[in-house]
Amino acid sequence: MKHILLLLLPFFMASCDQNNIVKEVASPDSKNKIVFELNDVGQLFYSISSNNLEFLQLSALGFELKNQSLKNGFEIISSEETTENSQWKTVWGQREEITNNFNELTLHLKQKESDVLIDVVARSYNDGVAFRYVFPMQENLKDFVITDELTEFNFNGDYKAWWNFADYDNYEKIYYNSPISKIGDSINFARRQGKEERANMANTPTTIEVNDNLVVSIHEADLTDYAGMNLLNTLDGSKLKAHLTPWLNGDLVRASTPFQSPWRTIQIGETAGDLVESDLILNLNPPCAYEDTSWIETYKYIGIWWELHIGKSAWAEKTQFGKPITRPHGANTKNAKYHIDFAAKHGIPDVLIEGWDKGWDDMEGSWTGYNIFDWKTSTDDFDIKEVCRYGKEKGVRMMMYHETISDIDHYEPAMDELYKMCADLGIKTVKVGYTGDVNYDYDKKTYRQHHHGQYMVRHYKKMVQAAAKHKLLIVNHEPIKFTGEQRTYPNLMAREGARGQEYNAWSEGNSPEHGVVLPFTRILGGPIDYTPGIFDVFLPDKPWRKESFRVRSTICKQLAYYLTMYSPIQMAADLPENYEGNAAFQFIKDVPTNWSDSKVLNSKIGDFYTIARKERGTENWYLGSITDENSRSFKIDLSFLSKGKNYEATIYADSKDADWETNPEAFEISKREVSSIDVLEIILASGGGQAIEFKVVE
Repeated sequence: MKHILLLLLPFFMASCDQNNIVKEVASPDSKNKIVFELNDVGQLFYSISSNNLEFLQLSALGFELKNQSLKNGFEIISSEETTENSQWKTVWGQREEITNNFNELTLHLKQKESDVLIDVVARSYNDGVAFRYVFPMQENLKDFVITDELTEFNFNGDYKAWWNFADYDNYEKIYYNSPISKIGDSINFARRQGKEERANMANTPTTIEVNDNLVVSIHEADLTDYAGMNLLNTLDGSKLKAHLTPWLNGDLVRASTPFQSPWRTIQIGETAGDLVESDLILNLNPPCAYEDTSWIETYKYIGIWWELHIGKSAWAEKTQFGKPITRPHGANTKNAKYHIDFAAKHGIPDVLIEGWDKGWDDMEGSWTGYNIFDWKTSTDDFDIKEVCRYGKEKGVRMMMYHETISDIDHYEPAMDELYKMCADLGIKTVKVGYTGDVNYDYDKKTYRQHHHGQYMVRHYKKMVQAAAKHKLLIVNHEPIKFTGEQRTYPNLMAREGARGQEYNAWSEGNSPEHGVVLPFTRILGGPIDYTPGIFDVFLPDKPWRKESFRVRSTICKQLAYYLTMYSPIQMAADLPENYEGNAAFQFIKDVPTNWSDSKVLNSKIGDFYTIARKERGTENWYLGSITDENSRSFKIDLSFLSKGKNYEATIYADSKDADWETNPEAFEISKREVSSIDVLEIILASGGGQAIEFKVVE
C-alpha cells in the first residue's frame, strides 16, 4: 500500500497557500496539470499548465441559480483521487482501440450558509484536461434553474485563437484568427432573418495557439441534458467565459438533483495534429448504450442533392418560398432510378433523395414553417415504394431525408412511426435537417426555442434513441455540435454544423483556407457531413443569379477531403454525369470509411494538413494532404506503413500546372512501389491536395 501511495504522490497534491486551499491533479505522464484553489471568500478557481507553462491562469468556477447564488462561501469537505488505465473498442472511428488513461480528482464542496453540496470532478489525461460539476441528491437543492454558469477560461496571454461567431442557432460561419482579446471585435454580421449576431461570442471548439509548441482547444463533452456552451469574450484582457444558450424566458438550464453538467474540455498538444489524434472527447462520454451493434455500418452515398443546390432542379414541385418555379422537381421516380442505376454500377450502397415528400410547396420565407410537412406522403411524381423496390432489386437503398424545418412540435411525436416506415422500406439511414426557426410562431413571427439550447439538446438525443429502436443510422444537418456522444450512440454517424460544400453553390463560397481550419476546430468535436467530391468546380450560371459561383479547390483537394474531413458516412456529392469517365472517381470508390489507426503527418492550422489512415481489417493505408491558397511541397516519411511489406502506391496528384483559380481540374495519376523505409515528396498546387492509396502487394 505504501508503494501505491508513493506512486500517486506526484499526480495528486494538496497544500495550503496562506489562507487558500490548493489541490491539483496531473496527467499520467506528468505534463498536464489542473490546480484548484479555494480563495478566502470560498470561491473555487482553477488553473491549467502543460510542461510547466501555465497557459490558463486562475479562472473562476460556480453558478448563479434563480433566487440563489452558488459562487462564494464554499468549503472543501473532502476529496477523492482515482486512476484509470483501460482500453475500449470503437464500433467505428478513426482508430479501432482507444486507451482511456487518466488521473481523477473529485472535490466535495459545501456552501456554508445554505448547506448546498456540489462536486467538481477533474481528469488529467496525456492529451488534455477536463472538469465537470456534479449536483448530488440532497435535501437542500432539488429542482433548480441555472441563470449563469460562471466558468472562466482566463488565458495567461493574448494568444492566437481560431474561432467563429456564435448565435445560439447556427454553426455555419466563417472562421477567423485573431488574438483572444479580439474575438468578435469590430466585425459586423447580420444573422439569418435579420437577427443580430451575438457580439463577442464564439462557438466551440475554439482552438488557441499558445506558442510554437503548444496548441489547445476549448470544447465540451457529454452534452446530453444541458444548454450548449458558447465562449463569451469578457473584454477583460484574454478572459473568456462560459455563456450558455438560453430558453426564451432567460432560463439557461432546468434541472433536478442528481444532475451533472457536461465536461468542460481543454485538449492539449504540441501541434495542431496532436489535437486531431486526441481521444479526450470520446473518452469522457459513457460507453456504448447498445448491446448489439452489428446493424451499424459505414459507407459512401450519392444523392439528388447537389443538383438542387446549383439550380439544376428544385426541392418543390410548383412553388418554392411562395414563388413559382420553372426548374423541374428533382425527386421524381425517373431521376431516383437513374441515380440508383449509377450507384449500383459503382458499388455505392445508398442514394439520398431530398424533396420527395409533401410540404416543400408550402414553405414560406427562408426555410421556415410550421405544420406544413407530411413526412409519410410522397409528391405526385415520386413513388417511394417503387423506388425502394427498384433499389432493393439493384442492391441499393434509399437514404431518407426528413426536413423538419425545426417543427419539433410535430416531428418529435411522429418519429417512432416515421422510423418504422423507413425500416419497413429497407432504408438504413435517415438524414434529418433542422433549417429555420425552432417551432416557428406564424402569428408572432418569431421562434420559440434556440437550436443550441437545452430543449433542442434533449430533442437531438431523443431522435437518435428513437432511430436505434428501428436499427436506423442518423446523419444530422443544422445540429447541436458533436461532443463525443457517438461513443454512446454509434448510430449517430455524422453531423453538419459548419459551412459545408453547399455554400460553394450559392454564396461567396468557402475559401481555400476553410478546409485547412475545420479539422482543427469543428471536427475535433466529431464527424462532419461536409459532402466532398465536387469535380465540376465551375458551376453553371442561372438566370435568377446575379453572380457566378464556384468551388475553390482542385479536384485532388476534393479527393483528399475523404481523409481530412473525417466521417464514417461520406458522400460523393457531384452529379453522376460529372463522375462518368473521370479517372479520379476511382479513388472515391476505393477509399474506405472505417479505420483502425490514424496518424497526422504534418499540420498547421489554416495552412496545411496531411493525415494517413489505416483501413480497418486490412494492412492498406490511405493518405490525404491539403493546402490553403499557397502551393507547397513536403517530404513524407512512410514509416507508418507496416514493416516488411511492400505497397503499391496509387497517387492522385495536382498536375504541374494545376491551380485552384485557373486550372483546378488538372490532375495526374501515377503508381509506384514503396515500403516503410521510403520517403515520398508531395507537391500541392495552390488550393490543392493529394490523395494516395497504399495497397499491400501480395
